[in-house]
Amino acid sequence: MKIKYLGTAAAEGIPAVFCDCERCRMARAAGGKEIRMRSGALIDGVLKLDFGPDTYAGMLRFGLSFAELSHILITHSHEDHFTPQDICYIHPPYSHRKGALHVYGNEKVGEGMMDCDGEKLTFTRVRPFESFEAAGYRVTPLEAVHAQGEEALFYRVEKDGKAVLYAHDTDEFTEADMAYLEGKHHDLISLDCTNGELELDYIGHMGAADNLRMRERLMKIGAADEKTIFVANHFSHNGVVPIEELENLLPGFVIAFDGMELSV
Repeated sequence: MKIKYLGTAAAEGIPAVFCDCERCRMARAAGGKEIRMRSGALIDGVLKLDFGPDTYAGMLRFGLSFAELSHILITHSHEDHFTPQDICYIHPPYSHRKGALHVYGNEKVGEGMMDCDGEKLTFTRVRPFESFEAAGYRVTPLEAVHAQGEEALFYRVEKDGKAVLYAHDTDEFTEADMAYLEGKHHDLISLDCTNGELELDYIGHMGAADNLRMRERLMKIGAADEKTIFVANHFSHNGVVPIEELENLLPGFVIAFDGMELSV
């Protein structure tokens, strides 16, 4: 499997849209990998993870086409992860493609898709720990610690003996998640690092210290080993520091940046 990160920021982007703090000034001055669009990723060009407001810009920026994209996994309904109006453009006259688009998510996502019903688009409500098949992949939603008022999810994706865990947005995993993941090896685990260098008394996201703790927990239950690629992703301007500093905070982690591609 090949995973491409199209965006690696939290809701406000980096630099944040209306901000001139020290961290945003750093990103503007440095450019390159320090510029981050709202988060989303793509597996093997056919399975999209979230569809936020920067999805179209990422498609253009990285020379992609979604004309053959067939399946979208939505983690939750927050605007930086889910832009239903853009998905509605699958219908004529906005698109002339023949194949259908399949969207998966929780009840709130389903409500957001109600105005997009049509022969070109289907929505499937999914629930934690109930696996399903999508584009030849086995997908299992897990329960995220995030987004009060809805059943937020993150996803395990498997194919050809390889497994990727894409855990955005979530705090440290629940006991039910850990019980499900025990003994299930992963080749790549992507962890939410919204808080970056900050250690906050906050429920819903993780930072560098939480990522290190989650790596230990996952390795202890056999969900990962020394060959597993651990990725820190989804950064807010509040806690982000230059990539080199994040690497020092997270030894052994790959620090995600927009356009990064990893194969397992």
